[in-house]
Amino acid sequence: MGVLARKLAAGRMARKARTAELEGELGQAAALFAQAGRLDETSRIMLLRGDGETDPAARLRHYVQALATAPAGSEARTNACRKHATLLLGMASSEAASGALRQDLLDAARELESIGESEQAAEAYARAGDVDGQARTLARAGDVEQLDALLLGQQRRDRDELARREAHEEVGALVATGRRREAVAMARASGDPAVRERGLAVEARRVAGELVSLSLEGHDVKLVLDEEVVVGRVGTVAIASAAVSRQHLVVARRGADVVVRDLGSRNGTLLRGVALGGEAVVGDGIEVLLGKEVPLVVRPAPELPGAVALSIGGARYLAPLGPARLTLGAWRIERGPDGWVELVTDDDPPAFAGVMRLAARVTLLRGDAIARERGGEPVLRVEG
Repeated sequence: MGVLARKLAAGRMARKARTAELEGELGQAAALFAQAGRLDETSRIMLLRGDGETDPAARLRHYVQALATAPAGSEARTNACRKHATLLLGMASSEAASGALRQDLLDAARELESIGESEQAAEAYARAGDVDGQARTLARAGDVEQLDALLLGQQRRDRDELARREAHEEVGALVATGRRREAVAMARASGDPAVRERGLAVEARRVAGELVSLSLEGHDVKLVLDEEVVVGRVGTVAIASAAVSRQHLVVARRGADVVVRDLGSRNGTLLRGVALGGEAVVGDGIEVLLGKEVPLVVRPAPELPGAVALSIGGARYLAPLGPARLTLGAWRIERGPDGWVELVTDDDPPAFAGVMRLAARVTLLRGDAIARERGGEPVLRVEG
C-alpha cells in the first residue's frame, strides 16, 4: 500500500473513530484512533473514559494508559499528566501512602516538573517525601515563603534526627559499659518512643532481688544477697513443706559469728535432737531439722570469703550475709539501693564484656558474660 493509500485509510479510520465517540463507544473510538495512528486522540479518549469512572482505581488505570499513549511533547500528554497527578494527589491525601503509591507520586512529580507545572510538582514531591525535589520545584515556582518554611522544617527534622541518633548511641554506650541504671533513666526521660522502648528492653533484663543465679569460674551458684536469710515456705530460701512455717528460721551474722535462730515456728527446729532455743553458732558447720523433718545444713562456703552455704531440699545456696566478695581481686556483688544487683570491681582488676571495658560498678543484666581481660574467657556469667 502506497503512502497516499495509507493516509486515506487512516483518514477513514479516524472518521469511524469520531463516529464511535459521538455514539458513546469510547472503547471502540480509542482502538480506532490507535489504528489510525492518532495516539494523541487515543490518549484524549482514554482521559474521557477515566473522567466517566466513579471508582478512583478504575479512573487511575485509564489515566495511566492515556499518559503512556500520548506522544511526548503533545498537548494530550500534558493533559494526561495533569489529570494523572491530580488524581494521585487526591488518593495520597485520603490514605496512607504505600511504597508503590510513593513511587507513583515521584513519577508524577517528575512528569509535572518536565511540563513546567512546578507548584503541583512540589506538592507531589511533598506527598512522596522527597524534600530535595520539593525544594527544587518550589524554587522554580518562585514560592519563597513555602521554600523557607520547608528548609526550616527540614533543619528541625535534621536536628531531631541527630538528637535521636545521639540518644540511641549514648544509651547503647551506657548499656555496653555496664551503666544500665543510667541508660534506663535516660531512656525513660527521652521523648523518642524508640529510645524509651530500648530502655524498657534493658529494664526487662534487670537482675534484682535477693536470689541471683550465676556461673562463677565455671561453677553454678545460687547467691542469696541479703543481710539475713530467712528460710521458710515464703522465705528468701523457700521450702515447699507443710512441716515448715512461712518464716521458719533465719541465718544472720552476729559480730564475727554466723548464727541460726528459730523464728517462733509452729513445729520448731531441732538441733542434735533438742528444740533450738535462742541462737546457735554455725562455726565449722551445723545441721538442724526444720519442723522436725526437713534437714538444713549451714557451713562456711569455700567459694566466697566469709560466706556460708545453705543446703536444703536438694539445693545449695551461698549467703555472704552482705556484699559477696569474690575470689577475683577486689570484685564483689551487692544490691544497690533500688534493688538492682551490681558487680563492683573498683577496677582491681578491670572487667570486660568482650572487648569493651566495663565501668567500676556494673548494674547486671541477665545474660552478662564478664571477663578479667579484654576478649578473655568469661569468669562470671549471669543467669538470672
